[in-house]
Amino acid sequence: MTVTKAEAEARVAALLMDPLAGLARPRGTSAENHEKALARLRSWLAYLSDENLRGLHDLIVRHAVKGIWPAEALIKHWATMLQLPPPRDCDYARSLIRSAMGRQAKAEGWAVELFQIAKKLGPPPSKYFMAGLKDEAERNRRRRQIITENIEAGLTGAEDRRWLADWHQDMAEIEAIQAQKAEEDAA
Repeated sequence: MTVTKAEAEARVAALLMDPLAGLARPRGTSAENHEKALARLRSWLAYLSDENLRGLHDLIVRHAVKGIWPAEALIKHWATMLQLPPPRDCDYARSLIRSAMGRQAKAEGWAVELFQIAKKLGPPPSKYFMAGLKDEAERNRRRRQIITENIEAGLTGAEDRRWLADWHQDMAEIEAIQAQKAEEDAA
């Protein structure tokens, strides 16, 4: 079932925004700017599950000092900690994979690990951190090989199959992002 953007935003409004309607806007923020911030949040938080929207509601209530909305950036941070945005909604991860570093990572076999960490942490990895990603990529390469062999032998459990499917899904996303970038560069 495909949910439209309007339906997703209505769900955010019903589960999060409407129950918090009594909170005041932050000091120094005009009513217009506050409404724009709430609209951005309604749109940005649409990827969250119902359960995580309710959890975010509790976080906001706990941190609404003197009945005032917490900062928009803080709410987005909490949302990301509760549930990572889908890769296509993660601008940083997409831009990193489209960059020279992303192309290098793909060529050297550590793009999935770079993509996964970019979705989680955001900032560019240091050289030390990249070395760790390359080591992890090698461990994951061996793990993929073992899982594949075990699948052929009928010995693989559901958890390993899920891990392998997730890895392949991330790789497909990386390939799509880089293909789109190549098309844009060629145009």
